[in-house]
Amino acid sequence: MKLTLLTAALMITISLGVVGQKTDRDTPAGAEQTVRGLEQKYRDAVMRQDVAAVSNLLADDFVATSSRGEIRDKAREVDDIRPTPDFKMEAFDLDDINVRVFGGTAVVTGRSRLQVAFKGKSNIGLFRYTRVYVKRNGGWQVVAQQLTRLPQQ
Repeated sequence: MKLTLLTAALMITISLGVVGQKTDRDTPAGAEQTVRGLEQKYRDAVMRQDVAAVSNLLADDFVATSSRGEIRDKAREVDDIRPTPDFKMEAFDLDDINVRVFGGTAVVTGRSRLQVAFKGKSNIGLFRYTRVYVKRNGGWQVVAQQLTRLPQQ
């Protein structure tokens, strides 16, 4: 009987230790990798003009400051990538990406090159950006973004 109780107590102690351990995704390095992956998903979704995918990545309370200083919400941001006969994504590249994780918040800085065609005329924009991700309900979403236009080189 004592052996059975001792064995049961030992098993409970071991299982509680395993449950309390953090997974790789819960570590700062794991969170950084997750957010880097989301940056790529964001890039891919914008390139495909995938409104549903971009909408899922942006939090409902998302707010952005555009390169022209405009304050934009999620609906406006998503609407801008919506496919139309006059508007086409030609290229969208992200580089110089830096991710810093602070608990349930990640701050991403990087550079983007966006090439779009409007009514057949191609236009290229170069930007520095900051995106802020927050972990909510077990997943990461973008809550804020700021763009600064860079001079053409």
